[in-house]
Amino acid sequence: MSEEFSIGIDLGTTYSCLAYIDDNNEPVVERNYEHEDTTPSVILFNDVGEKLVGSSAKDMFLMYSSDRFVLDIKRKMGTDYSVDIDGIRYTPPTLSGLILRKLLKDFEENHGLDEGSVKSAVITVPAYFGQEEREATVNAGRIAGLEEVTLLNEPTAAAICFGFGNNQGGPKKVLVYDLGGGTFDVTVLQIDGKSFTAIATDGQRLMGGKDWDAALKQIIIGKIAEMSGLSEGEIEADNDIMEALVLDSEDLKKRLSTSESTRGTMTIGGRKVTYTVTREEFEDATRHLIDSTADTVEEVLNSKNLTVGDIDAFLLVGGSSRMPQVKSVISSRFPGANIKIYDPDQSIAKGAAVYCKSRDVLSDAKAEIKQQMDAQQTAPADETEMASRVDEVAMSTDDAIVVHNVLSKSLGVKAGDGNGNEYISNIVFRDVTLPLVENRTYYPYVDGQLSVEVEIFENSARNNEDGMRVELADATLVGSFPMKLPEDVTKNTPINIRFTVNDDGMVFAYVECKDQHAEYNLKTKTSMTDEEIRKYRGIVEHGLI
Repeated sequence: MSEEFSIGIDLGTTYSCLAYIDDNNEPVVERNYEHEDTTPSVILFNDVGEKLVGSSAKDMFLMYSSDRFVLDIKRKMGTDYSVDIDGIRYTPPTLSGLILRKLLKDFEENHGLDEGSVKSAVITVPAYFGQEEREATVNAGRIAGLEEVTLLNEPTAAAICFGFGNNQGGPKKVLVYDLGGGTFDVTVLQIDGKSFTAIATDGQRLMGGKDWDAALKQIIIGKIAEMSGLSEGEIEADNDIMEALVLDSEDLKKRLSTSESTRGTMTIGGRKVTYTVTREEFEDATRHLIDSTADTVEEVLNSKNLTVGDIDAFLLVGGSSRMPQVKSVISSRFPGANIKIYDPDQSIAKGAAVYCKSRDVLSDAKAEIKQQMDAQQTAPADETEMASRVDEVAMSTDDAIVVHNVLSKSLGVKAGDGNGNEYISNIVFRDVTLPLVENRTYYPYVDGQLSVEVEIFENSARNNEDGMRVELADATLVGSFPMKLPEDVTKNTPINIRFTVNDDGMVFAYVECKDQHAEYNLKTKTSMTDEEIRKYRGIVEHGLI
């Protein structure tokens, strides 16, 4: 029955949200079991083997040891982080899979579906997520029980929501400023009727509301120290106080978005301490954070020689964009900007649902086009040509939209200059519209070389003369594979490498040397086998309440 629903999921650092397309063809947010529009991305492993996700976990934060909880797991996606709880090792995809399973389970129950009925969804990711983080997110979806997972950049999802049914007045350029709980993105998009095309993107992987919480926590610690006679070090060494401040700092931050000052209390040694924090104190302590986000906005505009006058609307999305200093600083740094605080908590999930509907409507047409192209050629179908054909169908199909993101990171291979010096030779570059296909020719080091190890690296270089070659220290290895070479190769025998990057930002490599070739779907260090997916899916389903 899952084919009846087009589902979009905003898998957030602090809160997650699920939306779907209803019978009126409108994107609506699905309320969870607790009747909330958003679900806290908090997991509790209690002492009787149960796994709680959401408010039921967050409400018991002070009742269990902190090592029984998992928070902010999105910030660890694509890393080798793991945590051992009750003898079971959990990785970021498995923990994120628990959050996704909670959202899907509640949706299935609300709609009278059997558990596990929903097999397909669009999950959003920060535009600046690289290959490791994207693959980890796909794996999280599969662990949660999904068989088809499509990724969509969060700013693009917000722009789709903004443009859905609001396409009068001709083409528009919008800048999406997405400040979430743990990540930050800026993307400029062109909206033209049913078409949404990203132009440029940038961001900071570890920047979000949690950093404002941390700054507020330090303010509170200073005030408690002053009033209690304890040193800041003594307070920071008290686990009970520090755990209480995790929740208190988030609550005070929200209150400071609507009040010039707020109060909090803390019991220390049997004595109740009451303190006051003003918005001015808070904004002074976090000035460097908000300025950093404005710097990123400026860099994105400059990368495409855009001015404020070129942008029809600055869309502020993500729950943290509600803080008054966000609009204030953006207005100050970019005079004349048309700033809109646009449905911060729900626009991303809603936009993902609209995209999912379009994907579902076009699935048969896309499969037919791919079949036709595969029958006409021996090499893999050209993603760019296929996308062009699908776009033509989409423009004349009800409920379909055309969406093209840009590549968030440049990608290249390790090469050498023949003198022992190695570097990264970039093949595809950031801010180029997806899907894309690029070829580059290389040569063996020596006559008779038996094989090559194709090592693929990710980096932040731009498409200019300096970006063609990048130092190894400035790039990250995201995958590698070997290829045997023909026996009669010489130093002058060309080795052709082709990178294909699809709409999801996933990379495929095709290497050819004379009559030999190798194909490779990029597998990162966080790649998981089907057997591992099944194993962790069982762990996720067992004890989830």
